Amino acid sequence: MHITQRQEQFSNAYIRAVAAVVGYTLYKQEVDDDSIDLGIAAKGAIGTIRSPH
Repeated sequence: MHITQRQEQFSNAYIRAVAAVVGYTLYKQEVDDDSIDLGIAAKGAIGTIRSPH
């Protein structure tokens, strides 16, 4: 595996661990038009913002 592939895998694992600690959900889009690898979402509370991304 090339060094940049290893770096990408490490960064994905790191963000997954951080998101898990704070209780957020990660999602991956099927089509990556905007170079966004992962999205972060939270379950919204009752109020004006519901399920922010």
